[in-house]
Amino acid sequence: MKLIEFFAAPDIGAAFKDSQKRETYIEQCYEFGRVVGDGNFAVVRECRRRDNGQTLAIKIVERAKLIGREHMMQNELSLLGSLRHPRIVRLFAHHHTNTHSYLVMELVSGGDLFEAISDRGKFSEAEAGLMVSDVSEALNYIHCKSIVHRDLKPENLLVTDKPELKLGDFGLAMVVTEPVFTICGTPTYVAPEILCYGVAVDVWALGVILYILVCGFPPFRSRDRDQVELFQLIKQAQLNFPSPYWDPISEEARGLIRALLQPDPTVRLTAEQTLLHPWVKAMASTCKQRALTDKTPRDIETTGGKPETIQKAAKTNTTESLTDKTRKHWGIAAGHSTQTK
Repeated sequence: MKLIEFFAAPDIGAAFKDSQKRETYIEQCYEFGRVVGDGNFAVVRECRRRDNGQTLAIKIVERAKLIGREHMMQNELSLLGSLRHPRIVRLFAHHHTNTHSYLVMELVSGGDLFEAISDRGKFSEAEAGLMVSDVSEALNYIHCKSIVHRDLKPENLLVTDKPELKLGDFGLAMVVTEPVFTICGTPTYVAPEILCYGVAVDVWALGVILYILVCGFPPFRSRDRDQVELFQLIKQAQLNFPSPYWDPISEEARGLIRALLQPDPTVRLTAEQTLLHPWVKAMASTCKQRALTDKTPRDIETTGGKPETIQKAAKTNTTESLTDKTRKHWGIAAGHSTQTK
C-alpha cells in the first residue's frame, strides 16, 4: 500500500459512492490495535500497516459529530498534511467513508503533557527549559509559514519515548495574512488580544505553559471556574509570582515569563527569540548534558516529584488522569477548546 502524500485537503463533504468498499480497503491496509486516546469527535488507535509492519496511529473521526465543524477537519488535513518538522506530529495519509474519516499519523505513545503535569505536579527549570525549546522550534517553524496554531495547551503537546514534545491537533489552526477576529482556544491559554490577533497568541500560550511547568498552577485563575472572570483577569494581565511557590525559581525564568506574557503582542517575544533566549538555551543544554551523563533522559533536578515520574507519564495511553480535581485546582474553566464567531 502506498501512503498518500498531499499538500491540499480533499472535499471531505462529498458523498462516497461505495462506502463499504472503502471500509474494506482500510481494514485490508491496517490492523487496528489498542486505543491510545479519545475525545469528543474521535478516537485514536494504534495501528499496523499490513504491508510492511510499520506501527502508526490512526485517528478515527465520526463525521456526524463534525456537522458544523467540518472546517476543523479541513484545517487538520490541509495544514498538518503540509508540515514536515521533528517537533510536529506527522500526518501520513487519510481515508474517508460516508460515516468516518481516518487520519493515519505518526504514533506518539507517551501520552500528552497535561498527563505528565498531572502526574508530576511541576518540573525543574532545566526540564521546563528543554520543553520550551521543543515547543519554540515547532512554533517558529509554523509561524514562518504564517500559520497560527490557536490552541496551544499541554493536551496538544505529545510526549515521545525519548522524551521530547511534539505539537499536534491543528483543528483550529489557520494561515494568518491579516488580523483575525475569531475567539477560539481554551480559556486558560488565550491571549489578552484575543479579539484581534496573529501568531503572537501562540507565544502567550507558551508563556502560560512555562509558568505552569515550573510552579504547578497557571498565572490567571478563576476560583469559581468562571470564563468571564478568567477572560477579565487575562485582559488585565497582572502577573504575580506568589511565595512560597516561586521562591526557588530564578529571576531569569521569571524574566522570560514576563516577556512571553507581555500584554502588547507587538513587543512580546517571538517564537524564534524564545528559542534563542539565554535561559532557554542554558536550561536545554543542561538538561541534555545531564541526560547523557545519567543516561536517564530529563530525570534531573526533581522538584518534589520522583525522578521517574515523567517516564511513567510517558507510558500513559488514556486521558483518565485528566481529572476534574486537577482542572479545579488549576482553576481551568473548561476542559475543551471553544470557538465562537
